[in-house]
Amino acid sequence: MFISLSRLPADGLPFNHQYAEGELDTSEHEFEIVSLPEVTGRVDRAGMDMRVRGTVKSALITTCDRCLADVQVPVDAPFDLIYVPEDPGANHVGETELHDRDLDLVVYENEQINVDDLVLEQLELSLPTRVLCREECRGLCSQCGADLNFEQCQCQKPIDPRWQALADLKNSSEDET
Repeated sequence: MFISLSRLPADGLPFNHQYAEGELDTSEHEFEIVSLPEVTGRVDRAGMDMRVRGTVKSALITTCDRCLADVQVPVDAPFDLIYVPEDPGANHVGETELHDRDLDLVVYENEQINVDDLVLEQLELSLPTRVLCREECRGLCSQCGADLNFEQCQCQKPIDPRWQALADLKNSSEDET
């Protein structure tokens, strides 16, 4: 979905869009959409800049970081972004230092804003940094891959080399008794 800025009313433009099945390409993201996203918001002009505020609502499925089980994550993500026009004269080569104000800036091209990119970005940002199916998830065995939430594996756990000296000390004291 694109918002045309060339015909943007002076008092701004509200928008609301319910996505249809297959309308968003999530192939490059680490989640699946369970509940089709709905985006509502408003675009207001501030000179050449555009302020876009709103909310994305959806539900996603991603994998547990410990046991790889599917986890459903509800999304109700507010956003408040400033879109600035593309600067055709800017030829940035090398590194550029970003400032705090730059983190909420997005560049628009051809007098239009791509709402699909905005929605995908907000969905990605709404995922927690650590996804767990439950807080006490035990994960997978590093040796055999068994899901330790449902079964106990019989693998011999290797000793971390940093603790080997203590393990040797414990084994030698057990042999003496």
